Amino acid sequence: MTVRVVTPPAPIVAPGDIAGSHSSSDPKMAALIQAVTEEIDGPTGWLGRSLGAQTLELTLPGFSCGRNFALPFKPIIGIVSVTYLGADGVEQTVPQASYRLANERLWFAAGFAFPATACAPDAVRVRYKAGYNGTSGAEVGEVQTGPIPERARQAIIISVQQMKALGAENLFLRSEEVEGVGTRQWTVSEQAGQIVRQASERLLSTLRVYQ
Repeated sequence: MTVRVVTPPAPIVAPGDIAGSHSSSDPKMAALIQAVTEEIDGPTGWLGRSLGAQTLELTLPGFSCGRNFALPFKPIIGIVSVTYLGADGVEQTVPQASYRLANERLWFAAGFAFPATACAPDAVRVRYKAGYNGTSGAEVGEVQTGPIPERARQAIIISVQQMKALGAENLFLRSEEVEGVGTRQWTVSEQAGQIVRQASERLLSTLRVYQ
């Protein structure tokens, strides 16, 4: 069983959310946000959960998982399609009337006869949407999964701000002497960095999904 990203998650934090004098569309800030998000969100992250709305594809070696199975990286918005490689190697599509989404699980109808599939690790493919899609605007057949948890947004924001600070000149230990003024010294606080990391992890701890 593997899951890949078909459509990347919609950003849940914008450059304008990060403190500083940069523009609201600053590409460097956008890159930092993307890097932090990839570390926690969806199949690439450690959170085990989808944050920004995205399209994923689950691949299975066959229909042997039973008449229903959980779709990973919840919350699940809706199922796009279920396809399989027949024993002859030709791709087939399961009719939408033969399955449904309930309690973030894919359920096959009682009368659905599981077809023979090719002997392949990706013989069955379930494409679906996951993440938080707000409180309105869901398409027919989709679930409204609610707003992005604010603690997830804040965890990304403080992590990005820390990464931004690590590139600042005044975080490197050095001193500068100005004649007639005195000496100024800058130093990085490892303890401060640890506090930021712990704060981010605490914000995300209640959202983590253990597979």
